[in-house]
Amino acid sequence: MRNFILLLLAVQFHFITAQDQLNHFKFRVYLKDKPTFDLAKVDTLSLLSTKSLERRKEQKVEIDSTDFPLSVRYKEIIRRQGVDIVAESKWFNTIVIECSDSVDIKKIQNLNFVDSTKFVWTGISKSSCNYVRPRLKAVNYETDTVHNDYYGVSEPQFTLHNANYMLNAGFMGKGIDIAVIDAGFTNLDVIPSFVHSFIVGNKNFVPGSDIFSVNDHGTKVLSTMAINLPNKVMGSAPHASYLLLCSEDPSTEFLVEEDYWIAAIEYADSIGVKLVNTSLGYNQFDDSSLDYTHEELTGKTSLMSRAVDKAFDKGMLIVGSAGNEGNKSWEKITVPGDSKSMLTVGAISLDSTIASFSSIGPTADGRIKPDLVSIGRGAVTIDATGEIGYHNGTSFSSPFLAGLIGSLWSVNPKLNRNELIDIVRKSGHQFNQPDSIFGYGIPNFGIAYQAVLNTLKQADKYFENDLMQVSVTNKDLLVITVNDTQYQPQSYSLRILNEKGNPLVKEPFESYDYIYTLTEELIEENDELFIVVQAPFEQNVVRFKIK
Repeated sequence: MRNFILLLLAVQFHFITAQDQLNHFKFRVYLKDKPTFDLAKVDTLSLLSTKSLERRKEQKVEIDSTDFPLSVRYKEIIRRQGVDIVAESKWFNTIVIECSDSVDIKKIQNLNFVDSTKFVWTGISKSSCNYVRPRLKAVNYETDTVHNDYYGVSEPQFTLHNANYMLNAGFMGKGIDIAVIDAGFTNLDVIPSFVHSFIVGNKNFVPGSDIFSVNDHGTKVLSTMAINLPNKVMGSAPHASYLLLCSEDPSTEFLVEEDYWIAAIEYADSIGVKLVNTSLGYNQFDDSSLDYTHEELTGKTSLMSRAVDKAFDKGMLIVGSAGNEGNKSWEKITVPGDSKSMLTVGAISLDSTIASFSSIGPTADGRIKPDLVSIGRGAVTIDATGEIGYHNGTSFSSPFLAGLIGSLWSVNPKLNRNELIDIVRKSGHQFNQPDSIFGYGIPNFGIAYQAVLNTLKQADKYFENDLMQVSVTNKDLLVITVNDTQYQPQSYSLRILNEKGNPLVKEPFESYDYIYTLTEELIEENDELFIVVQAPFEQNVVRFKIK
């Protein structure tokens, strides 16, 4: 009897294992409608976070029906058909379901609230993953070579964009929330070099995946932006706050990854992110019937490309890689790089020559792509082992440029994203003669920085907000007072910049008041100064007239 039971259990285990190994299927389900709300009565905080609502107000964006959630009733009815819901989109009113038999989709298609369905994935279902992490290398950043330059080994990359000028003035992304949507961030939670980076959260949108062990592509991507190791290696926005989102399944290449990406960008919108980098692109899939064609690169075919436009409409700025197809048969940019709203970034070397792998444009409807280029051949990164290395790909040109844009935006966080994009594009070295290889060229952040400073409203003799007060006395003394006194004075820092944006003063407050003498020479050389007060979680800039 005992042997019989053991045999029965063995057969049952084999059956379950065999069932687990059978291919599952995922379908995108398009719903006909969704619940409607009276915007005059709805509690907007039930739809979006306070920070998201503030961003929309800044960017002059109204709440609309795409912000309403999907029907709870519809989702419950779908689950009753014996399928799992693995992703959803309120923007496009879609649900992605997983089933063990493709016949199950017929039951879904027959539901009266379902408009249509689309096959997006097949493979072995993963309820969990158990990836082995690579060991960290014995990297000692305290004793390793210290460079004379503040930017360490990254210095040539900043020089390429004339960005030192901006970062030397202290604009390094403070107060800007950046989402990085990628394939995974292996070991990022344990690599010592990220200790001084501001990682505010993470979320995984891929079923059965582990954000910190599945893939280190995102680790390298984030390092180009977030690393903050002066005189060793620096990212392009080391003081920005980062949200890590995983949407890529490295084990397969299917259309469903676009749905995961859309879920990620909708989440980023809901919590108030301003800037997004995505170094993911698609053109061919494991099932060739899902492949894109050059004729479909219009920004309107791919749901992911349309989601970029929708995210932009919600007040976010999205920067993404052009793709690494330039020296392959495809050659062209990849989805979602064809989006009208994405700043699509190609790759160059430090000598400003285009990287042979960098995907080219134009789009099928004749638009200039890529938009801009940045360092993507020999880009400085940190990988899953914690080592500093050099990697190739538009995957790295995109985030380095996105970080610089974040640092630029921190000069005037209320600046409209359209105006910011216009300033960055116009600083490109071939803005007047864009092409399908460089786009508008290599942005010059010295030029862009001065342009953004000039967008700040000028205060005359007196300024006050919740954080600070600035005034000039009759004796030509500039008085800066911290109004927000919830922290000790030393927690606040002050920067005074001349009218060209170069620092005159960079130091912490010793008390809540700081007095600066306006000399005759200073007044003669400057019509205005820029006063920057930095608190632990925010930064304010005032353009202050002194004569």
